[in-house]
Amino acid sequence: MENVEIKLMSENDLEEMTELAETSFPPEYNVTKVNLNEKLLQDSDKFDEGSFIIRRKSDSKLIGFIGTKLSHSSLYPDTAWLSIIAVEKTERHKGYGRLLVTRALDELKNVGVKQVSIGQEFHNFFSGIPNPNEENIGFFTGLGFSVSEGSHYDLESLLTDNDKPAKFDTSPFTAEFEVKTYNNDYDKLMDFLNKEFPGRWAYEADTAIKADKSPSEIVLLWSKTQKTVIGFCMLTSYKDENGKKTGYGGLGPIGIAKEVRGRQVGNYLLRESLIQAERNGINRVNIDWTILVKFYGQFGFEIKRTYKAAYKQLV
Repeated sequence: MENVEIKLMSENDLEEMTELAETSFPPEYNVTKVNLNEKLLQDSDKFDEGSFIIRRKSDSKLIGFIGTKLSHSSLYPDTAWLSIIAVEKTERHKGYGRLLVTRALDELKNVGVKQVSIGQEFHNFFSGIPNPNEENIGFFTGLGFSVSEGSHYDLESLLTDNDKPAKFDTSPFTAEFEVKTYNNDYDKLMDFLNKEFPGRWAYEADTAIKADKSPSEIVLLWSKTQKTVIGFCMLTSYKDENGKKTGYGGLGPIGIAKEVRGRQVGNYLLRESLIQAERNGINRVNIDWTILVKFYGQFGFEIKRTYKAAYKQLV
């Protein structure tokens, strides 16, 4: 393709990447300048050699980019992720997207990667193929990706219009359980996670705490009699480029011990976590990457975005 040139992505491309992202992804995907910088350019998993921009030679305009990430965790050996890809709308169906993905996959294969997933990395924009319509799925299957049959979702609720948490009856739970935010409870939290949710959730909690995540964003469910952690929920307050909270935030992961499941204890923890989210200044809550539509729907959450998982073997 003689009319374009591909270059390695750099921090100097952020402004143009942001402009392209704004016209490529609806606002609800939250692909902002802040997130492009934090989740891609500054992310320690970013694979520099496989992250590209593509420019039109005639005017040097950036018309596409792809960001890839490489696993540095033993949880995902020989694994990489296509984190994000965008092509200007007027330049689509010309092979530029395919060119970007092919170049990225070649570089990933050169460093020994065996499996590549669409999204789903630790600090992801997407948990799979976003808006998995026939065109979007066809793009990736045409490049040799396998796409799951089932869908998963991002759910959202506006807490200012949601009276369900306030109406939830907590009286059956308060004698046995106590909910508190994190207070240097690292050992007890990690004992719980390594027992009940070993792997990604334990790894992410450990990483977040060591990165000085605010204690107000870590909600713990305690057994009053055993004095042990039997549930947890992670909250996140999203911020603008000036570091100011936007009022939009995330909830999850969230989980409870096997021994207390089936008693609506998870509902109680979710209710308390939503109350804590409001205390943290969050009024619109996002729960990503879930199939538990009915469970969260009890608290006013509705489907906001749909995805399908996709992966490709490189060996």
